[in-house]
Amino acid sequence: MLRAIGAQTRFELINAARRGEAILLLVLVPLSILLFFGFTGLFGLTVEMLIPGLLALAILSASLTSLAITTGFERKYHVLKRLGATPMPRTALIFAKTSSVFIIEILQVAILLGVAMTVFHWSADPNIGLFIVTMLLGSAAMSGIGLFIAGTLRAEATLAIANGLYLTLLVLGDIIVPIWVLPPAMIVIAKILPVAPLTALFRAALNQADFFATDLAAVIFWAILGPALAGWFFTWEEK
Repeated sequence: MLRAIGAQTRFELINAARRGEAILLLVLVPLSILLFFGFTGLFGLTVEMLIPGLLALAILSASLTSLAITTGFERKYHVLKRLGATPMPRTALIFAKTSSVFIIEILQVAILLGVAMTVFHWSADPNIGLFIVTMLLGSAAMSGIGLFIAGTLRAEATLAIANGLYLTLLVLGDIIVPIWVLPPAMIVIAKILPVAPLTALFRAALNQADFFATDLAAVIFWAILGPALAGWFFTWEEK
């Protein structure tokens, strides 16, 4: 199974490289937000305030939105049906897609942090261990949710839901809109969903700060539930 995961991961990365414009878009959205608010200081947002949320946004973009849409249309056009005829189990495909996306996220994070440091002279005192764990958990959570959506719905529905979730979590994720300005009921919802807790963990990791156990618990919960749902319900082709 490990050999199958490795081979499929390489295949996914090669396919991603062929869609270079898609990877470019994944980088450009958070990077554009960083540059715009970094230079304008609009709404009092500083680079220090933005970076944790933009890291969470990068993971959301790659692991949930992009992965869900790509996989959904692979199912629609029977690309995955051929894989289903091989001995490779669904879990191997899920691991491979999650692994390939995680590698892309490393590139996204490196570019974001590099621009923040070189253009805006931003610096951090990171907790490397917490940072890596946060990336791994966030990637697992978002990929699991994305693959669950893509593996159970038609491609058109996946496209609509993935984009809808992206916009919703962009607002509720403590990315641009500070979570404390939301109504109390929405704050509760935001804390249950994975992106705001992910942002909080990145903020703690970048500043050697304490974090709420509830934030870690929420991300762990989604990192378990998302892949589990994908593993249980993912099908190779649309019904």
